[in-house]
Amino acid sequence: MKKPLFADVYVNTPIDKSFLYGIPSDMEVKVGQRVHVNFAGRNTLGFVTSTHDNKTGDFEVKDILSTIDSTPIFDERLIELVHYLSHSYVASMGEGFAKALPFSKKSIEIGDFKPQNQISFHASLTPHQERVYRNIASSESEAHLIHGVTGSGKTEVYIKLATESIRDGKSVIFMVPEIGLSSQIYGRLKSVFGDLLIIYHSLLNVNERYERWVRFYRGDARIVIGTRSAVFMQCPDLGLIIIDQSTPRYSAKRLAFFRAKTENAKLVMGSATPSLETFNAAKKGSIGLHILSERFGKSALPKIELIKVSGQNNEISGKLKVITNKSIREGKQVIFLLNRRGFSPVVLCVDCSEVVTCPNCSVGMNFHKNRGLLCHYCGKVSPVPKVCPKCGGENITFVGSGTQKIEEVVSSEFPHFNILRMDQDSAKRKNSASELVRKMNSGEVDLLLGTQMIAKGFDFPNVEVAGVLMADIGLNLPDFRASEKIFSLLVQLAGRSGRGEERGKVIIQTLNPEHSVFKFVINQDYNGFFNNEMKMREALNYPPFSRITRLVVRGKDESRVEQAADSLAHMVMELVKSLKMKLEVLGPSPAPLAKTGGNFRYHIVLKSQSLRGVPDLVRRAIDRTDRKKVYVEVDIDPVDMI
Repeated sequence: MKKPLFADVYVNTPIDKSFLYGIPSDMEVKVGQRVHVNFAGRNTLGFVTSTHDNKTGDFEVKDILSTIDSTPIFDERLIELVHYLSHSYVASMGEGFAKALPFSKKSIEIGDFKPQNQISFHASLTPHQERVYRNIASSESEAHLIHGVTGSGKTEVYIKLATESIRDGKSVIFMVPEIGLSSQIYGRLKSVFGDLLIIYHSLLNVNERYERWVRFYRGDARIVIGTRSAVFMQCPDLGLIIIDQSTPRYSAKRLAFFRAKTENAKLVMGSATPSLETFNAAKKGSIGLHILSERFGKSALPKIELIKVSGQNNEISGKLKVITNKSIREGKQVIFLLNRRGFSPVVLCVDCSEVVTCPNCSVGMNFHKNRGLLCHYCGKVSPVPKVCPKCGGENITFVGSGTQKIEEVVSSEFPHFNILRMDQDSAKRKNSASELVRKMNSGEVDLLLGTQMIAKGFDFPNVEVAGVLMADIGLNLPDFRASEKIFSLLVQLAGRSGRGEERGKVIIQTLNPEHSVFKFVINQDYNGFFNNEMKMREALNYPPFSRITRLVVRGKDESRVEQAADSLAHMVMELVKSLKMKLEVLGPSPAPLAKTGGNFRYHIVLKSQSLRGVPDLVRRAIDRTDRKKVYVEVDIDPVDMI
């Protein structure tokens, strides 16, 4: 068979096209291999998507420098997936391949590996779990949502579904929201699937990621657990995708939907607090809905209590101190949630707990020293009110800064207890999550301090008390999903307590116990929250009643960033008018996280009834905008607006 002369190669660049390279006579190149090429004078990683003998045009063709992989590590299915990603999310194909594939620049030899272990799953499901399992297994539908209270045993249903899929000769992708959570569930799955199981996430080094990618691609490993990057993992025959907690970035969830449809696999999502968009789709019948309304075993849902605090001195209420001391002295463990993201403070009335919100966008306005109150959606600026617009009180305060001191306060209040902190910084250390699980299970930790990452999915049977030191910080973020996120966070955190035989206790400290979200949290009433929140979303045309596209312009020079954002917004509005599209443009305004990593950030928010035509419009607007020394990020269906 004649060897092809040319290869189409994508490289990691915003230019959305492939580049033609010659195949040297002494080199074998196949679709699905990574190669080294000379691109713009640099030795660059490339991805081969086709080989052929066709050269059109009179230009010099450079040869491929070398191959990285001895055999292909992807096929037409990944090419189709990356094409979908590129078209739907305004990225180039090269950027898509770079995101999808492990980033090793040299060949790594991986020997033949044949797993020794057989699947060992002997657990018996409860009648409720068995019903859910059978309904999903026998269904013709591609996508399913398991809506189960915290501790209802969703993992056992996942394992049974995965077991049957693997026994049918298929492979399984199991996605979780946090790396730490993947480490804990890994231990549970390892006891069932043995050497058939691998873990895949960003804390692995490039060689480890490459080795696991190839094992799964070959079919040596049959189930992978990981964070959202696992959605790209390739295998001989995909049978099942599981999304636990149902909260990856929307691009990952939509990619999972796409793969389930194109590869004839099932997608199973599960959460006590699914996103409003997912639950709405389930209620409408677009995806299957399955309910687990009771906790597994003898444990009951925890009792939740609100405590009103003043917001001064990072206080720990007397009630929380008492039950923390009592619980730990009785040999139990306690979790405190620190919701300490460092955004500009919101303005609040101490007398009636009213937060100043934007009249245009119904999100909290943030105080900035030189500008007064700023809405980070539409850019509206207002002076700080001298009196409360609701009650007329003059006791106005700022809430949201200084929360980093809470850790010192906790340590000084409980000096004789073993306290462990777990946040995004500490989680970046390799094996930190597995070490946390070990210490919690062995009883070495009395009090676990953590940020949002500890709230979902961890199973620590000895935790009796959970405390939220300042719920209002998350509640008043300038994000239309703020109430949804805080509801989910608090209910999920509550679910970490009382997983043994003793009923758990949850204390939520807040400046505003009258806020509507808390009555639903106390009763752990997801359906009530869903119905209430959907009314607000519909009135203000937020998802699921619209689709949102967010454009973030960033760069080192703020004046250039602001100018580019203004120009981009103007170009979007010009195209909307000329194309006669129904699309609302908000901004530009400084992003809530206005500067990070030395880059200033401005954003533009687009609302539309559907995405039809939106990616192409955004591409055209960006192409016509002067982007010298700035970078434009496009986030379609953004999970947060920060």
